[in-house]
Amino acid sequence: MGRAGLRPLLEKGPDSALIDLRRTRPDGEPAPELAAELGRAIDDASISATHLGRPDYPPLLAAAPDPPAALFYTGDISVLSRLPCVAVIGSRRCSIYGRRMARRLAGGLASTGLCVVSGMARGIDGESHAGALAGGGATAAVLGSGPDVLYPRRNASLAGEIRRRGCVLSEYPPGTSPEPFRFPERNRIISGLSLGVVVVEAGSRSGTMITVGTALDQGREVMAVPGDATRSTSAGTNRLLREGAAPVTTAGEVLEVLGVTPRRSADRQGPEEPKGLAGSILMILDEGPAHVDELARATGAGPGRLREELLRLELAGSVIQRPGGIYARI
Repeated sequence: MGRAGLRPLLEKGPDSALIDLRRTRPDGEPAPELAAELGRAIDDASISATHLGRPDYPPLLAAAPDPPAALFYTGDISVLSRLPCVAVIGSRRCSIYGRRMARRLAGGLASTGLCVVSGMARGIDGESHAGALAGGGATAAVLGSGPDVLYPRRNASLAGEIRRRGCVLSEYPPGTSPEPFRFPERNRIISGLSLGVVVVEAGSRSGTMITVGTALDQGREVMAVPGDATRSTSAGTNRLLREGAAPVTTAGEVLEVLGVTPRRSADRQGPEEPKGLAGSILMILDEGPAHVDELARATGAGPGRLREELLRLELAGSVIQRPGGIYARI
C-alpha cells in the first residue's frame, strides 16, 4: 500500500488502521515471522517511529504535499518541532570552497538556534551536518534508506554525532537498501521539514535540483550561494540566482530571508577559529593551497609538530591533503 492509502488509515491510529486493513485486505497482513523480524531489527537498532496524526510528527512536514505516512528515526525527533529548520544542501562532487561555505553557513545557523537539515551524503550534505555540530547546534539527516542502513558507510561516526544532537530519519523501515530511486523521493522530506532551502554548490544536472523543485512546490524559500563562474560545480547555483533565488553568504542573510529571529547571537558565523600554530596554518591556507615546506617556513614550526597539527586539522575537517604534500583549507 502506498503513502496515499496509508495516510488516512494512520490518521485514525494504528489500532483502527489494523482493523480496517484486516477487513479490507485480509491477505495483505505480513507473515508473523516477518513482523517479528522487523520488530527485532527495530529493537536492536533502538529505532523509534511516528506517523501522521501523532503529536511528535513534525508539523511543517505534515502540512506539506505528499508527506510520509510514517517516519522511522533514531535520536531526538522533537528538534524538528521545537526549532525552526533550514535545509543546507548541495552536490556530492564539490569544491573546497563549497565545503567551506557549507560548514560556515551550517555552523552559523546552528549557533543561532536553528536545526540544519540535510541528506548525510558525501560532499556538501556531510559538511553541512559537520558544520552544524561544530556550531554547537542541532541537525537532522534524512536518509534514502532504512534508518539503520547508513549510506555512505564512511558517515557512520557522523551519524552517531547527529543522533546525539538531533536525529537520523527515514520514511523507509529498517533494512531498506539505498536504491537510486529512493533519494529523489527523500528530497521532498528534506525541503518539507524546512522553512527554506540553501543550495551551497550544485552542477546544472545535480540531484540537488530535485530538492529545489520540491521546495518550490511546497512554498519554501530557495536561496543559493554565489559560486565561481568558471567551475561546473557552480553552474546550478548560479542559474538559480539568475532565476530569482535569494543570494546568501552568511547565516545572518539566511535568517533575514526566512524572517526568523535568532534564539542566540547571530554574530558568530560558525565555530571559533583555532589559535596558536593551528590558527597560523589556517591563516596561510586562507590565501590558497600551500606545500608542507611552505607552511614550515611560514610558521617556523618543526616538521614533527607541523605534521601533528596538520593531522589534527584534517581530522577536524578544517584542511584537506592533496597529492604531493599540498594542503588546502576547507
